Amino acid sequence: MILIRGIGMSKGQTSMTMILGLILIVVGVVFIFLPQFSSNFWLLFVWLPGIIMEEEGLRNRIPGLLVPAGILLTVAAVLTLEVLFPGFSGAGGWAFYIFAPAFGLLQMYLAKGKRNNSLLFPIGLLSILTAAFLLFNFTNLDTGMVFGIILIAFGVFMLFRRRK
Repeated sequence: MILIRGIGMSKGQTSMTMILGLILIVVGVVFIFLPQFSSNFWLLFVWLPGIIMEEEGLRNRIPGLLVPAGILLTVAAVLTLEVLFPGFSGAGGWAFYIFAPAFGLLQMYLAKGKRNNSLLFPIGLLSILTAAFLLFNFTNLDTGMVFGIILIAFGVFMLFRRRK
């Protein structure tokens, strides 16, 4: 182990360097034996920052870092689905882009010790919009009727909600 450890490097830094070296070797082998991997390698540059921020936010208890991490991870997932299933975004998967900030905010809400309930409104609104657009895109529902029912429901809610 002493031969691997560099001058002034701690044990943790050495293991991190070894892990990074192994990752680079695996990626190099994949590039050599799977040429199609290089055409989608750009996805790594969306996934990697999201994963790093997610890990840092959870490990160091920084809830604010989970918002951009959640956005990046959701966007990376949608882009990956688009690569695996061409036409996914055009067929209605684009609605998940609306969900990306909701996912980040939800992570921040759940990670905080003292919960900020005001985050629930944008999380809920963006989630409902995502669900509605997915429903409209992947089914043959009459959009006008569904929006009419939603507007009536919100109107009834506004009339009967309790005022403080």
